[in-house]
Amino acid sequence: MNLFTVIGIVGVSMAIVTLIFAITLYRLSAAVVQNQADIENSSKRYQPNVTAGFNIPVQEDKSVQFKEARIEAAKRAASLPRGANLRIGRRGAERLQTASANLKNDPVSALKIAEVQGWQGLGEFDRYQQAATATAAAPVAVATGPQVKRKLVAGKDFEVTAISDSMSGGEKRTARIANAKAKAAAYKALKEAGADMVAAAPAAAPAAAAPAAPPVPSAADVGIAEPELIEITDGMDPAEVRRARIANAKAMSAYKKALKAAGVTPGAAAPAAAAPPPAPAAAPPPPPASEPAGLASIPKPDLIEITDDMDPAAIRQARIANSKAKSAYKKALKAAGIDPKSVKI
Repeated sequence: MNLFTVIGIVGVSMAIVTLIFAITLYRLSAAVVQNQADIENSSKRYQPNVTAGFNIPVQEDKSVQFKEARIEAAKRAASLPRGANLRIGRRGAERLQTASANLKNDPVSALKIAEVQGWQGLGEFDRYQQAATATAAAPVAVATGPQVKRKLVAGKDFEVTAISDSMSGGEKRTARIANAKAKAAAYKALKEAGADMVAAAPAAAPAAAAPAAPPVPSAADVGIAEPELIEITDGMDPAEVRRARIANAKAMSAYKKALKAAGVTPGAAAPAAAAPPPAPAAAPPPPPASEPAGLASIPKPDLIEITDDMDPAAIRQARIANSKAKSAYKKALKAAGIDPKSVKI
């Protein structure tokens, strides 16, 4: 046997040993990962707060649940002394109990009952029946008015499972179903006892009519005169129109401020006055008013007629000229003691 043969044997042996060691480590790592997954799944799989303290997976199939219930029952029986799980007892000291009265120690019976009525309110049928019997035995006043369905208070008339944000979707759904079943069972017990209807609350008395509001004062009551506004005509220059609008706005603002200071709401309607007495017979119409004295001595302004074929610049100049002529005519009327508003230009 030469040196190369020895080296080959040693190399092959090292390779085999390394392969066996790697496979062993891989199997151990996979076992650790699987163990961690089983531990995590077991914490999510069982919900003792829903299944009355038993480790029974509510999301699994019925056969799996029954198998887990039998395992749970076997564990509980193994932890008891010999014969302690026999609920018969001796003569004169019987310990016989019904299945619903011993569900806390019997996971198999608890599972079979929960398959029909759910885990909520498990084994509390006797309590509901006693409460219904006591309600039926108590004297009930005969209601003469309309009756409505009794409203049950959650947590007082029937037990509920609190739903928190930390619960998973399946746990929330299971808790809601259990709460609905418990409420339905409580209503059913009340209906069988004839205590599911109560007298309706009496209707509230109609509210008294509100007192009449005090009359709202008007501007005339507080002695505030309306503002004198500048009349805006088509013949005015755009700049004059703008100045007139600004002046009118300022006058109206000062008028409204004065009304508010006097306790009058601007724009409020005056209080309705009492019905006036019947009017006397209509008087004959007055004769047509004559022209004010001195009006004939004031020549009317010579206004420029504006037509559609005029140039825009000519139209603007004509409007300015007309506005100036009207303004001069009104000043002459005022100087003669004539109100310009009473004269039609």
